[in-house]
Amino acid sequence: MPPARHHTAWRELIDDLVHAADQIHRIRSTSTGQDDPDASRVRHLQLWPYVLAWAERAFIIGDLAGQHRPAAPPLRGEELLLWQDRAQAAWQRGDLDATDVWYSASNDLITLAYLVEHGEQTVVVLAGEVGSEQMRVLGHYDTLQQAVEASPPAVPAGVLHPDVTPLAPHAPAAEAPVAKLVRQVDEARHTGDVYMALLDAIDDSGFSRGPLPRLAELLDRAAKFTDALETKQGQRSAARLSVLARQLGALTQEIESVAEGLGAGVLPPHRTPRPLFHTTPAPPAPPATPPIGPAAPHTPGTARRR
Repeated sequence: MPPARHHTAWRELIDDLVHAADQIHRIRSTSTGQDDPDASRVRHLQLWPYVLAWAERAFIIGDLAGQHRPAAPPLRGEELLLWQDRAQAAWQRGDLDATDVWYSASNDLITLAYLVEHGEQTVVVLAGEVGSEQMRVLGHYDTLQQAVEASPPAVPAGVLHPDVTPLAPHAPAAEAPVAKLVRQVDEARHTGDVYMALLDAIDDSGFSRGPLPRLAELLDRAAKFTDALETKQGQRSAARLSVLARQLGALTQEIESVAEGLGAGVLPPHRTPRPLFHTTPAPPAPPATPPIGPAAPHTPGTARRR
C-alpha cells in the first residue's frame, strides 16, 4: 500500500487484536469444571474484554483484506476531459447525486454518484471532494454494481474519538423528555408549574440535563464530526452547526428570562374541565327576530343567475 500517516496506528490495532486472540485461546484452553457455574462465570468475565475488542475493532481486518482487489484503470486523454466537463456541469446544475463515499489506499476521497443528463443517469466514480477543482472522474458505468467493482477498494474509515467503545455499556442518564414537559404544561393550573417545566427544559446541572442542553451538545458533536471530514463542505456544515448551537444558547437564555417573568398566576375558574360521562343539554336556541314591516309579496319566477 502507498505510504500513509495512519499505517502505524493500523499496525498497532492489528497487534492489539493478535494479543486479544492469544488471550482468548489461552482462557478457552484452560480446563475448568464442567459443572462448576462459578468457574464458568469467571471464565466469561475473563473473556469479555478480549471478545469486546474484536467485536469493536475487527472491521479493520476485513477492510484491509479487501485491498487485494484490482481496480479499473482511470480515464485518460480526451475521454477524461469530456467527463470532467460533464461532471462539473452536472454539479453546478444540481444533477450530480452522490450515493456512497470512502477513502482509497492512496488517500483519495472516492465518491460514487449518479450523473443525470437529458433524463438519463450514469454512475460515475469520482476522486477528490465533489464540486471542488480537484474533483476528477475515474470512470463511468451503467450500473452501481459495475462502478463498485471497478473503483479503488475502501480502506477502514476513521473515528471521531480514538477511545470510542460503541459496545461498552452506557450508564443510564436521568432525562426530562419533551413529551413529559408538554404534559406538565397541559396539566398546569398555576404559573409555577409552567415555570418549572421551562426550567427543566433548559436545565444544565449535569445529571438531570434538559432537552435543550442535550440538543446543544448534539449540535456541537455534529459540528466536530463534519469539521473532522477535512472537506470544504464539511467545514461549511460545521460552521452552520456551530452557529445553530450558539443560537440555541441564546434561545436558552430567552426561555429562562421568560420563565422568570411569568410571575404568580392562576387560570381563571371559568376554564372548567369537561364532564367525562354526564353532559349538560345545550340551552334552547333563542326565537327568531320577526321581520320589521310588512313582508314583500313572493312572486314565483326564474331565479336570477350571478
